[in-house]
Amino acid sequence: MSERLTREQAARLLQVTLPCADGQLKRAYRRLARQHHPDRGGDVRVFHQLQAAFERLAEEDVTRPVVTRGRPSRTPASAPRTPSRSELAAIDLDLDIPDRPTPLRASLVASALARPHPAALHPVRAVSRAPGTRLNRAAAILAADLTSTVDIEVASDDRGRQVVAIEVTAAARRARRALDTVALEGEWIRHRRTSTVQLSSSLEPWPDRGRTAVATTMRLVRLLEAASWPLEEWLLAPP
Repeated sequence: MSERLTREQAARLLQVTLPCADGQLKRAYRRLARQHHPDRGGDVRVFHQLQAAFERLAEEDVTRPVVTRGRPSRTPASAPRTPSRSELAAIDLDLDIPDRPTPLRASLVASALARPHPAALHPVRAVSRAPGTRLNRAAAILAADLTSTVDIEVASDDRGRQVVAIEVTAAARRARRALDTVALEGEWIRHRRTSTVQLSSSLEPWPDRGRTAVATTMRLVRLLEAASWPLEEWLLAPP
């Protein structure tokens, strides 16, 4: 479907009846998106059609880009890419956070970040070994010098502004290679050290906590997918 969908076509794709309440639309999209997600063996074409259908029925664009005023710092935080309605709807921000190491998925990361906390987001740490290894399942009990980490927390930049700081640090050789070769897409800075490679990124928080959590999560997801090191190979590290 290369042409813009009509509302009737979009409704048929999402299996809803018009007019459709916002909550009903989100539930229908979330159910079908999970069913047809490529990570679960779904058809990429169908998944993209569902995204287009949701965007068509969610007519009002409630997202606006952040405008940063004033002179930028030497290492400015970039405004997060505005989460689309389909991204916001597909991610559940109300998941219970387990108290044991648990494989990540986007909704779990976003829910962990959106938990109540004095800062704009709750700190989150995840651990892994390296892309594609079975030891990822045991990363939480491996020695620190054998694991790679994702750390997300609110910090201050060199101008004293509050930013969401994301750091992905790799220690094992295969993990270092993955971070050393991945394209940074203008969102990340690479730091090469003697025994680690670290990628860091920062973004300005939205006034809305949930939207900040989703934008942060999607930035991490894009990086890990590009590095062939998907979220499912990382474990959420309980506090």
